[in-house]
Amino acid sequence: MFRTLIREPLVHFIAAGLLIFLAHALLPAPRQADETIRIGASDIARLANLYAGETGKAPGRPELQALIADQVEMTALAHEARRLGLDQGDTVVERRLAQKMRFMINDLALPAAPGEAELKRWYASNRQAFQRPAETSFDHVFYRDPESPRAAAALQQLNSGGAADWRAVGDAFMLQRQYGALPEPDVERIFGRGFASSLAALEPGPGWQGPVASAFGVHLVRITARDPAASPSFGAVRDRVLAAWQEAELARLNAEAVQKIVSRYRVEIEGQAP
Repeated sequence: MFRTLIREPLVHFIAAGLLIFLAHALLPAPRQADETIRIGASDIARLANLYAGETGKAPGRPELQALIADQVEMTALAHEARRLGLDQGDTVVERRLAQKMRFMINDLALPAAPGEAELKRWYASNRQAFQRPAETSFDHVFYRDPESPRAAAALQQLNSGGAADWRAVGDAFMLQRQYGALPEPDVERIFGRGFASSLAALEPGPGWQGPVASAFGVHLVRITARDPAASPSFGAVRDRVLAAWQEAELARLNAEAVQKIVSRYRVEIEGQAP
């Protein structure tokens, strides 16, 4: 039977395949011209600068030799990984390459400086982004329990002059009892959206109003001043407008550059018509 197997062509084919596999695994691969690892002067300077940035001092000769050895190892391993196709289908690698490509596009896509008339037109179209929010100055008396009748009784007492010091009325509050010129977004951040909306609807005056619910409980409020939202003049915010225009223009140029790159490829998605 053994002699019969020896004469089988399939056995010869399998044996030859095993020999080729073993030779490929045990013998060193021939060096290709593009497998040379070159560490140039600019690479060494970059490694030295990175070392100095991390340690606060320039590397000595032993440190520099170690840095170069690490770079050679990393480059060799990266080349070998690409040769074996380990970079294919790797989300982390793809994201990193895409990120580096975006950085390169961002460095190349420098918008030209706008003319004054163009900048003014852009400001007029985006005035809302530069609007100063309404600011409210107010005092408040806090009650932890929103169902307690104490707030209603205190409201009557405060407006009738029955309380000698309003700061002694109500429960202790972890933050301030008085706020001056507090912007509307900050009112919402501190007390919650419902309180901010209710506060905006109250009229300034010497009287106490409420109760107004918040994220903490309920409040009796006295509005001492209010400065409505306003749009500043172009001249007052020109530098901010220019910076915002440059950011928006850079984002537009980047998006166009990315789309131009994407358009070079034919995209096929399984289950969708091309």
